[in-house]
Amino acid sequence: MTVDRSELRDVSTEAAVHIAALMDLFRQACRLQEWTLEEERGLTGWTDVRCKAGHEFCLTALSLVSSPRPFGLDPSEPLCKKCRNAEWVAECLAALKSVAKAQGVSLTATDERDESGEGHVVFAAKCPKAHRFEATGRDATNWRGEPVDILCPDCREAAAFAEGFAKIEAVLRETRSTVAKRYRNAAEIRCHRGHLHTFYVDSHQEREAIRPDFCGACDKIAKFQKFSERAKDLGVTVLESQWIAASRAHRAVCFAGHEFGLIPNKMKRGCPECPRGMYGGTVPPHDVYYIVSGLDATTSRETVKPGISSGSGYNRLRQHAEDGLSVQHLRMSGLPVGMARKLEKFVLDGLDKGGWLSTRGTEYFPAAALPDIMDLAGEWFTDQSGLAVRPIVVDPSDVYDAVTTPQPPDVVDLDVDTAVVFDSDDVEAIAALTR
Repeated sequence: MTVDRSELRDVSTEAAVHIAALMDLFRQACRLQEWTLEEERGLTGWTDVRCKAGHEFCLTALSLVSSPRPFGLDPSEPLCKKCRNAEWVAECLAALKSVAKAQGVSLTATDERDESGEGHVVFAAKCPKAHRFEATGRDATNWRGEPVDILCPDCREAAAFAEGFAKIEAVLRETRSTVAKRYRNAAEIRCHRGHLHTFYVDSHQEREAIRPDFCGACDKIAKFQKFSERAKDLGVTVLESQWIAASRAHRAVCFAGHEFGLIPNKMKRGCPECPRGMYGGTVPPHDVYYIVSGLDATTSRETVKPGISSGSGYNRLRQHAEDGLSVQHLRMSGLPVGMARKLEKFVLDGLDKGGWLSTRGTEYFPAAALPDIMDLAGEWFTDQSGLAVRPIVVDPSDVYDAVTTPQPPDVVDLDVDTAVVFDSDDVEAIAALTR
């Protein structure tokens, strides 16, 4: 393919005409702005310019005349950055002097200007704590245009760090966490369950992240607890030992013994194998409270588990025995509606406050926690209005011996009808207390 040389000459000639016209427009704008051009460097070259106020800067002719409304053609709108911002620079300077006076900062003007090109004078400053730094009018206000609380950068950083560490101390008191290690700008925190987390205090965003719900691992445990409680309302026991995900199936078993995968986001109906009209559309209430222990097949650790069930509770106890938790220490059946759930929550909350960490899930604990579990269960019954535990139920020392000497397995099998009496004749009023 050949190119006609005459066409190239025509294009170059036409372009030169347009370039010359744009350069004329550039010179006209410079005259209107009363600028002095040191040396023209074409349409795209950087040209040195001095405004009528004596400010020197650089610009290209193309940047000036390429906009639909050339900025430099209106003398009332100076293109010189220093001239255009002179009023604002004066306001910033007044704000700087006011802030410095209020905070006891001494200012000494220098011949330097900041890098913004707006003409802010650089001051050598010294705060009351003898910190030396440089300051300009831009440093006197924040992004809202309000005067800054602390002008000195070192003092401002120290105040921010102090605020961050104060928030950390507040979180420690509220969550019963401890400090594992301290740094100049951070602290490594261990939550009451032993999970590590590092708080940083450098930036505003990092200080905002210092809050009581900082532990992601504990958040998963809380989700798992909530999921388990919702499952119990459907007559379903979650067999999974930990939270997986809201959209993933968790191993579960219903009160009829059907094992299936329960998805947290899809658990309106409960067990898919149970007929919809089973038990008149309701599930058996939790009226059994038990405590079992043994060598957990999942963790290979000596474990104790308090829990609740329905009816006689033997199906659930059989499942625990298959998992290695074959030693039964307590089984209380015939509890009024809602009482087993309240007792379970009281015991689990007490273990959490006592510093006991679960070995898996939220209801499996080291075997050494058995005395505390028994004490908490007894304490809860003692505090119930309208109920009194008979003093001849069992000797606690015999129950604790079952952990160390599981042969033969001692079982404390209580029936509420015989072990607990109502102090009032109004049975319905007492039952209402447990709903």
